[in-house]
Amino acid sequence: MRAIYYTEPGRENASLCDMPMPVCGDKDVIIKVMSCSICIGVDGDHDKKPIGSSCSGYPLVPGHEFAGYIYDIGKDVTQFKVGDRVAVDNTVPCDKCYYCRRGTPIHCRNMKNLGNKSNGAMAEYVACQEKKAYLLPDHVTFDEACLAEPVACCMHSMDQMSIKYGDEVLVLGAGPMGIILAQLAKHSNASRVVVIGSTQSKLDIVNGLGIDTILMDREDYSVHEKAVLECYPLGADCLFDATGAEEFVYSVPKLMKLGGRILGYGYYRGESPQLRFPFNTFWDRELTYYSSLSQVGDFGRAVDAIATGKVNTKVLKTAGYNLDHYFEALDRNISDHDVIKIIIHPYGE
Repeated sequence: MRAIYYTEPGRENASLCDMPMPVCGDKDVIIKVMSCSICIGVDGDHDKKPIGSSCSGYPLVPGHEFAGYIYDIGKDVTQFKVGDRVAVDNTVPCDKCYYCRRGTPIHCRNMKNLGNKSNGAMAEYVACQEKKAYLLPDHVTFDEACLAEPVACCMHSMDQMSIKYGDEVLVLGAGPMGIILAQLAKHSNASRVVVIGSTQSKLDIVNGLGIDTILMDREDYSVHEKAVLECYPLGADCLFDATGAEEFVYSVPKLMKLGGRILGYGYYRGESPQLRFPFNTFWDRELTYYSSLSQVGDFGRAVDAIATGKVNTKVLKTAGYNLDHYFEALDRNISDHDVIKIIIHPYGE
């Protein structure tokens, strides 16, 4: 089969090559991959030349957001048959460590997630455990379904935040995660959701989903800060920071009500390897800061949210490419600020 293969981190160590077919264990299924989305946070760095991810191990076939057909099944598989359409939860906790045994597998220190620590789906075929595959309704396309993984990660963030009835919500960032979080918040207990972003084309998509937006001025934060306080005079109850921008950590407290809750989604990038956290400001305003790692066990809810229209993943797709143009797609995802999600189709676009 053909696959994108990294022997080590770095573009110079990657190529499209022929690899052996994955082995199908007794409780495994083989997926014929039809759609695999690029995750810029893992498959490349948004601020630098794509050199691989700190959360990945090499050698590796990347790709952890995917969907396709069941191509083969192990002898003990009972839930699926060849030809079934599925999306796949890429998480593979060990089920043996302290965290797995206490019921918090998201904290497993021995994770072997597909596309991170074991071969993923930037390939024609990939193997997964039967219990990690989720049957798709006929009306859900593979391009929609391959984005169930980021939706599941946002589900975990929603659980962390625990939005109360009537809460006023802000989402910073109109990238794929910000757009997903905004949709989930809209269908929660929130009384109102507002998204702040710096790219008008992305905010137009958010507006099309019936969610209010504010255009951010990167050179003058006071512009969007004033607009936020016009929407929420006392500030927001809940704020999701999906920007990964270090400077936002220092500016968000003034956007919050006293007793407000802030969730940082993903890793921060900036000049400092460690954030200079504004503890005194948080203390003065009695703010709470949450973090959100990824997801384990939220995939079924994510597929349901897509299938029922609670989360529209169609709007996230900017373009599709085939495996031959993977590196071109990766470059575009990094350099073009209008891109939301690029999806790779191993069998042609």
